[in-house]
Amino acid sequence: MPLGNNAEILQIAATDGSDEFNAYVLPQHGISPAATAVNKLTFLHGTLFYNGRPVAALSLPQALKKFVDWLQPKAPCLLLAHNAKSFDAKHLVRAVGKANLSDSFEEVVLGFSDALPAFRELLPERKSHSQPNLATDLLDESYNAHNALADVQILHKLTSKFLDTQLLTKHSFTTTSITERTSFLDQKGYNMATFKPLTKAGAISVGMAGKAAASGLTLHHLKLAFQRGGVDGLSHILREKFDGKPRVTANRRVLTQICKYFQSK
Repeated sequence: MPLGNNAEILQIAATDGSDEFNAYVLPQHGISPAATAVNKLTFLHGTLFYNGRPVAALSLPQALKKFVDWLQPKAPCLLLAHNAKSFDAKHLVRAVGKANLSDSFEEVVLGFSDALPAFRELLPERKSHSQPNLATDLLDESYNAHNALADVQILHKLTSKFLDTQLLTKHSFTTTSITERTSFLDQKGYNMATFKPLTKAGAISVGMAGKAAASGLTLHHLKLAFQRGGVDGLSHILREKFDGKPRVTANRRVLTQICKYFQSK
């Protein structure tokens, strides 16, 4: 899986304890030296190398199609990952959508379960619940934490030994919910980008811009409200109540700063 929010998926791996899936993925934008230092993957002249050795690699849509085909006989499936809700599920669902495989994916995958909060609930006294630390302390094993296949192999050992079905079910979520969440985050990111002139000018904080973006607003909406209704129009769109709370803010100082920005244009 990817290393960061904007990184590419370079490897997809899974195991059910008796069968394994592993596919390397050809990058579209190269691999940075910083990423190589972590995952040991390099890309040169159209060939992907792992730890200096060439590996067979597929395009991302091809790898995802093979993954769905591998899952098909095992359906219905619940995919388990460590930090699944914040990371793996989001990236996987987004990639599946871009590859036009959402329908076939959702036919075999009911949802995901997140081992990280499950282990936090099981072992609340621990300071670290990272998978490498859990493997060291609970299994007395170390592994290459940045290789997807090694990662899922260790996770299967950990969950099989320490997590029961009830706990895994408690920390599960549907494919539909992560699809909706991913769409929301994509839209929020788009909205957030429109507020750069405001944040750059110091007319609004990044946090407040994020709140406005999450509410569905863009810079264009604020500008239009100000053009049509001045201070009152802008105040209305930012203050309007949802569940008894302001959509964005009722802070007069923030309203004044935004108004000054539009008045200077």
